[in-house]
Amino acid sequence: MTASEQRIEEALRTMASGVRTSPDAFLQVQSRWRRRERRRRLVVAALATAVIVAADGIALWALSDAPPEQHIIFNDPTAR
Repeated sequence: MTASEQRIEEALRTMASGVRTSPDAFLQVQSRWRRRERRRRLVVAALATAVIVAADGIALWALSDAPPEQHIIFNDPTAR
């Protein structure tokens, strides 16, 4: 190991010895991360539900607005 590597290692050890954490720091960070993950999943589920509801609403509106003789979904002239 070179002299510069030894100095860097010593500096890092000195810096690391000054760091103090609480015993439950990991649990606190983990609970915050889980809370954020739950919130993100809830937002994604809500957005997906909103898109599906909007698409269904538009489709039902389009189907209910047409006369019974007009085929909106199937436009096949040979089907009559």
